[in-house]
Amino acid sequence: MRVVRMCALSLFVASAAEAAPLTARLADGPGNTGGGEFYMTLYDNGNPVDTFITFCLQKTQYIDFSTTFTVQVSTAADDSPADPIDAQTAWLYSMARAGTLAGYDHSQAAANALQKSIWYFEGEVSANPDLEAGNNYDFVALANAAVANGYSGIGDVRVANMFFPNGTKAQDQLMLVRTPEPSTMALFGLGTVFIAVRRKRTAH
Repeated sequence: MRVVRMCALSLFVASAAEAAPLTARLADGPGNTGGGEFYMTLYDNGNPVDTFITFCLQKTQYIDFSTTFTVQVSTAADDSPADPIDAQTAWLYSMARAGTLAGYDHSQAAANALQKSIWYFEGEVSANPDLEAGNNYDFVALANAAVANGYSGIGDVRVANMFFPNGTKAQDQLMLVRTPEPSTMALFGLGTVFIAVRRKRTAH
């Protein structure tokens, strides 16, 4: 039985040195593109913090469920150069997490279409997946319409930049944070958070 809590992770930490490392475990979900839908559970000192769905940003990097990954939370995929999240990607993921993305039913077909749409906006694939034969979803069109109608920025969407234990880059994943207000930022600061993650290598 799948449990997906739709709350955001609060990252109110003073600094990376002062904050206890978070850990995470991931499970596979619907979709067979070599990407998401995946399920990530975060733990703070062994206590579960949140469980949520996630999708990856790169098509040519890899993960596996048997490895513990180190993660830095940022606003961009750690490509060379770094690739900031597009507003369309942020909108799609926010809507999927809120359960309000029209047509998204967590089926394999929907997960494939959403993952491909994210890759499309992040420049990982050149073909618009909305135009694929047999694709009954219009996620690219929905995201473009949202941006055309005024959606901008990335809101609470962030990237979990993932690394293998030897420092090799792994597939970056999407997540949400609750952004502190300016006064909170001034008092506490938002430090770099490292997350240990267990993943299973996905097929490409």
